[in-house]
Amino acid sequence: MKKLFLLLFFVSVVSFSQTNTNSLLKNFKPFETPRTNCHPGTVYRIGTNGVEYIVQDVKQIKSDESSDGTLVGQMTFSSQELLKILNLNFNSDFITAEVEIKEAIREFTEQANVDLALYENKIAEDIMIDDSSNYFVIMETVATKEITFRFSKSSIDLLTTGKSLLSEKTGNGIDFPFEIKKKFSDLKRIFYLEQKLDPPSGSFLFFF
Repeated sequence: MKKLFLLLFFVSVVSFSQTNTNSLLKNFKPFETPRTNCHPGTVYRIGTNGVEYIVQDVKQIKSDESSDGTLVGQMTFSSQELLKILNLNFNSDFITAEVEIKEAIREFTEQANVDLALYENKIAEDIMIDDSSNYFVIMETVATKEITFRFSKSSIDLLTTGKSLLSEKTGNGIDFPFEIKKKFSDLKRIFYLEQKLDPPSGSFLFFF
């Protein structure tokens, strides 16, 4: 029993460390593809099949934006995320990369805006109608016209397909020498911060 407890504790510590090592955009997730939709205030749901569905762009949720300049830091991604956004297939559950976001534009809303629109104005009652789904609202996004992902040699050793997409920098003291750069003609949202939504009062109740 003691060994089982220690094993579970070790697994939980490893999982926590793998998913919480971001020095940049902590708790943000990457969109599957760069996009111009899905700004803050967009509500989506995840069904029992695990598929994500956009429910509504709630225009009543006000948002603002800020110019954050160039952002550089480390982010940890799952192998599935990197396969979707970069077409790189790693033989590892998680990979840490250095990410550089040129002239980042951050869009954000506030909790008070979400509560007012969804709950006080009762929009949630009209759009959160599937009691088998989990609902989320996008609170922040980060957009750019140019983003670079850089990887260490140890990470590239775990790469099974897609190495031809990377370029390599040579020299001393380069921790992340392999990189892939994406450029867009217009601003594209790359990352988002979500918040799970509580059901509106009186919804999803069952009477027997």
